[in-house]
Amino acid sequence: MKKFIVWLLVLVMGLSLLAGCGQSKPAKQTEDQKEEAAVSEPAEEAGDEAAEEAEEPADEASEDKPIKAVFFANGNFGDNAYFDGNKAGMDRAGEELGIEVKSIEGGSELADFPAAIEALCESHEYDVIITLTAQTSEIVYNLAEKYPDQDFFVIDDTMAALRPNIYNAQYNQCEGSFLAGALAALVTTDTDMEGVNADKVVGAIGNNDVPVIRDFMDGFEQGVHYIDEDIEVLTAFVGSATDVVKAKDLAQTMYSTQNVDVIFNIAASAGLGILETANEVGKYAIGVDVNQNGLYPGAVLSSMLKNSGDGIFLALKRYQEGTLPMGTTELLSIREGTIGLAKDEYYEQYVPAEIREQIDAIEEKIMNGEIKVESELY
Repeated sequence: MKKFIVWLLVLVMGLSLLAGCGQSKPAKQTEDQKEEAAVSEPAEEAGDEAAEEAEEPADEASEDKPIKAVFFANGNFGDNAYFDGNKAGMDRAGEELGIEVKSIEGGSELADFPAAIEALCESHEYDVIITLTAQTSEIVYNLAEKYPDQDFFVIDDTMAALRPNIYNAQYNQCEGSFLAGALAALVTTDTDMEGVNADKVVGAIGNNDVPVIRDFMDGFEQGVHYIDEDIEVLTAFVGSATDVVKAKDLAQTMYSTQNVDVIFNIAASAGLGILETANEVGKYAIGVDVNQNGLYPGAVLSSMLKNSGDGIFLALKRYQEGTLPMGTTELLSIREGTIGLAKDEYYEQYVPAEIREQIDAIEEKIMNGEIKVESELY
């Protein structure tokens, strides 16, 4: 009996141990679950980080998208001068910088410009909208406030006020015109040159009587009188940027009845008539904006380069690099290579060496500040 009781106690204790072991197993599973849960949280975080990392290349890709730029010309292309020169700068930016560029002819109706430029803003297609001269600066100034996320370049005007999303560049055409005036003066005083008369008279014909054209004329006259104070400078205005016939008539009068030897063309596409007349009557002319020497070699001795296309290219390059100072105005001059005289093979052939040497010396003096060209615009 005692043995039976002993075995019974052993059996009960064994069952109790088994029961205890059976309860400890779920406890162990709970710890495992906790460990699994603890492991799962970093996994989820890693998944979130991976998702974020997956999104980053998309952001970088958007940053790598090419810049889109549109040039609104307040005139027409095909002028072999100002507007073609600016378009060339846009085309160069497309070819060399990979920028997506578009150039639009705005025509000559000023009343159409505000709506046309605002339509470009409304399209939200372009990173930067580029316009020219005082004809568009006020329009852009107003639109820049309405469209603060749209960037603008206003080229070839000194704006009285700016906004943070406007870059403004003005060209020191007065310096380039000074060189043109010095060249004209050296020619009219060199009677050994064919067609030059004994009278010391030169001329300048502009398209319209506006401040920027007056600035050309002021620089031209300063250059003339730097060479010889006694040289007479005649000026006239076509009253149009496209009236070639009127420009021809003015040039004919200067050459034939006023004894002018050299005329500085500042008349945009109308000025092609001035160059043609110089060639017809055996006199001389100086081109403008782009190199027009090759149009009438020997008659067009040089051209006052206002490389506004280069200015657009340089602005877009710096914009692409993130170094363009938006909200500021810059003055571009001979030092930046955006202003100067066209010195090509025709210049070398038809302008006497002694005159070329004097022009080089004058240009150097302007660059180092020895000669200071005065302008009322800047």
